[in-house]
Amino acid sequence: MSASPPPQEAPALDPVKPVRPQLLVALGGRSEEDAALVRAAHRHAQREGVVWRAVHVDNGRAGPRQRLALDQTLALVSRLGGEVRILQGAGRARELHEYALEQGVATLMVGRTRPSGWRFWRRPLAERVLHHGGAYDLVVVAEARPRPRFRHAHHMRRWQPLGWREAWVVAGCFLVAVTMAWALEFWLELANLSLIFLAAVLASAALAGTRAAMISAVLGFLAFNFLFTRPRFSLAMVEREQLLTVIFFLLVAVVVGQLAGSARQRLMALRSSREQTHRLLTFSRALSVATDREQVRDAGVTTLERWLGVPVAFLDEDEAGTGLSLRCALPANVRLSPAEEAAAAWSWQHRKPSGTGTATQSGLRWRFIPLVEQERVLGVLGLELAVRDRPLGPDQETMIVTLTRQLGMALERTRLVAELGTSRLSEENERLRSALLSSVSHDLRTPLASIIGSASSLRELEPQLSRADRHELLDGILAESERLNRYIQNLLDMTRLGHGGLKLERDWVSLDDLITAALKRLGASLEGVRVEREGAAGLPLLYVHPALIEQALVNVIDNAVRFSPPGGKVGIVAGLDATHRGLEIRITDEGPGIPPAQREAVFDMFFTGGEGDRGRHGSGLGLAICRGMLGAHGGSVEALPGPDGRGTAIVMRLPLANPEEAGADDD
Repeated sequence: MSASPPPQEAPALDPVKPVRPQLLVALGGRSEEDAALVRAAHRHAQREGVVWRAVHVDNGRAGPRQRLALDQTLALVSRLGGEVRILQGAGRARELHEYALEQGVATLMVGRTRPSGWRFWRRPLAERVLHHGGAYDLVVVAEARPRPRFRHAHHMRRWQPLGWREAWVVAGCFLVAVTMAWALEFWLELANLSLIFLAAVLASAALAGTRAAMISAVLGFLAFNFLFTRPRFSLAMVEREQLLTVIFFLLVAVVVGQLAGSARQRLMALRSSREQTHRLLTFSRALSVATDREQVRDAGVTTLERWLGVPVAFLDEDEAGTGLSLRCALPANVRLSPAEEAAAAWSWQHRKPSGTGTATQSGLRWRFIPLVEQERVLGVLGLELAVRDRPLGPDQETMIVTLTRQLGMALERTRLVAELGTSRLSEENERLRSALLSSVSHDLRTPLASIIGSASSLRELEPQLSRADRHELLDGILAESERLNRYIQNLLDMTRLGHGGLKLERDWVSLDDLITAALKRLGASLEGVRVEREGAAGLPLLYVHPALIEQALVNVIDNAVRFSPPGGKVGIVAGLDATHRGLEIRITDEGPGIPPAQREAVFDMFFTGGEGDRGRHGSGLGLAICRGMLGAHGGSVEALPGPDGRGTAIVMRLPLANPEEAGADDD
């Protein structure tokens, strides 16, 4: 016989790895160019069926406008289904090349642009990436529209007229420098006088920025040459040393002014960033403590109205779901015109902003921003930006975008929490319904079966039964009927407790009488155990509902009897509770005891220690009803270890009432 080959082992499954992009798009920080590049990448990815990712290299020199443009581009990437990554580094081409190799991409897509400004001599990004080389395809996308080589309009916008603050700073620093130089001319040499004008340049840069420093440098150069070099009151210079002094002064002033202005710009950006971070942190904290949709909405409207200083409105679907309605507004007297309501409805339907500052109905006084999360519109936020004296700056636009995103995420969180709560409530109701049906199917069916069996035996076998047998069957019918009555009473009491229909008809009663009545009701079920009572006689009277407290005692004593072994002892010890200023009833058994982790859970409805309807310990309603009845009287109940650590002790506490309080309650 030939031996059969050994069975081959099944190959082990590899762990799920994150999907790496096959197409990488390099963003440059210019909104129009990056938008065209992103759309081209989206079309390419759809055509080839590949995963794509947009990457931006942050060198730390981006201004507010560039950050706003980048945020808009990243939002476009997310809407088109791409991923976003931000890299830190100074060399854009090198960082892109290394990241492409690290991710193993097949294609790197860049735009065909040249560096602007004073870096016009640098090579385009595509050439610099090619210089590094790499095992990937490099795709260069032409711009959507050609840019002029010299952007005069851009420079005209950049060099705006001096503001009043800049003009006053330049004039003040220049006049102070001229005055001091004129006063110290006889004590200082010409080269030292230039330091006074250099100090004026530094002061202008620190107070008003780079442009004011450059103007101060030029004015200082002219004044220094005109007033303090020979021949005076002329721009001509005879001595070579004076010419070198003036030229070096101008060079140093320009360099120092640039550096000081850049430092001031960074400081202002840092302050602005810190202020925005503080605002975002405050806003996040306010949203985090909001527990429902209304609180989140009010926090968002209040924050935007305070920080922007404009009226803010929040619109949401009406109850009928047929249109939008104004749910919250600050100030409270805000009203929207029909055209503004139509713009808000358009933003809701198309999930795009509308109104002032947008491409849709820009002539309106309001801007409407839809709050979209997980492809779901959660509301429309309205801002009346026309009341502002000046248009929003890039930092404020970025702040609005960030705040609306956080508000949308907070609204989505409250929606998910509400849905989760509804789901949990439905699950809990289903669990209680199943437990109740299970209890009815067993705890009610068992005594009914015993009653039916005993009654049928009496009817059909009466001639053959002796007198003792008939009494035994009748006792069984009576015992099972009382057991069935207790189960039904427990279900009715739990229903009354759950629906708040439990009314207390108080009366003065002795605790000893209540315990005696409870033991009498239990009757034959106590035959298998030994009941010992202690301390109930001589205690103050209780002002309670006698039937409810008796039922609570019945439930606890019956529970102790069920868990006690045959011939075991059930102790009932009563006394004054000095700590809680009331009466304490301690009912103990010699059963297996309750684990510490379950001593609180035993008072929950339908908790039976894991046995359900197959156990012998009932439906799990007795202790839950006991806690509800004692709680209605201001009392409490807890489960503790039994004497000497054996069994369980259920401690019931009830407050004592004085006659004056009882009389007030009766009135």
